[in-house]
Amino acid sequence: MNRENLLQFFKQLKPLQRVVIQAHDFPDHDAISSAYGLSFILQSLGMKTLIVYNGEIDRISLSNMVEWLNIPVVHCSKANLNANDHIITVDGCIGENNVTDLPGDEIAVIDHHTVTAPNSLWFADIRPNYGATATIIFEYYQMLKIDMPMKVATALLVGLNIDTANLTRGFCNADLKAFITFNQIADLDIVNKICRNSLIHYELTNFEDTCKLVKQSEGIATVLLKEPCAKNMLGVLADFLLSVNEFDVVIVAIENKGALQLSLRSECPKVNVGHLLRKTLNDTRMGFGGGHSHMAGGIVLADNTQHFMEHDNAHFAPFVKEIKALRSLEAAF
Repeated sequence: MNRENLLQFFKQLKPLQRVVIQAHDFPDHDAISSAYGLSFILQSLGMKTLIVYNGEIDRISLSNMVEWLNIPVVHCSKANLNANDHIITVDGCIGENNVTDLPGDEIAVIDHHTVTAPNSLWFADIRPNYGATATIIFEYYQMLKIDMPMKVATALLVGLNIDTANLTRGFCNADLKAFITFNQIADLDIVNKICRNSLIHYELTNFEDTCKLVKQSEGIATVLLKEPCAKNMLGVLADFLLSVNEFDVVIVAIENKGALQLSLRSECPKVNVGHLLRKTLNDTRMGFGGGHSHMAGGIVLADNTQHFMEHDNAHFAPFVKEIKALRSLEAAF
């Protein structure tokens, strides 16, 4: 991405009555912080913005971030969107199953996932090698020489820290540069408070259930949770299991309206869980999913859960079979 292309896109936005910035459904810290950072840029250039999302903000740390930093984000049902609105999707891509098609014209995508943007968009900036969309937004500030407010840097640093697990997974040199700059501007006490306070009391039962129900085979840990669990909590539990020395691939799932909601993690170099989900679910039309080599999420559609579980017991056979096949290739080389 170069400065001229970015400026040309912002010039196209100038005549609009407002610019809607949409985070992916059930947003995470990176999605909200990136939308917030982009919103400030556009406002500094004289535009009106509105940050929206669908689903729920279901992590206490994200709720705290929004409240403590006064981030102006609203649920799409309360946004009075209409067909004349123009929408920039941040940390997601229109056409993906985790981005609701809202009223209005989707004009741009800014994302760090492996996605394919529609050709009709005015602008697309997709960088799968980046650890967080927050880093892309950071580079916009650098290109345009816009001073970043403390609150924006605080939010973006939280987004970068959580998406990269404090720069321990899936990061690149650009993320390191952003991390250094954010640390010089952000309120580090607030950053640490947001990141530390990541659970509420009743969620401890999810960890208890995970420990009781986890199964393992050749380093692959699998769990089908029985108790209610927030969608974004699955990733927290998957990260928790990946910290166990004997596990290098993790599958955590919960039933949701007959479907299976999934979160996967990998630290095995040959097991790219983003590719694994796309091959096992998208290509077979048994569901949908995607993400990065080290972390991914997806859904097995209700009509196909019998391939992954029997009665109340999950075996995840299609995933396990593919993981073992990938490992055998690793051994062969």
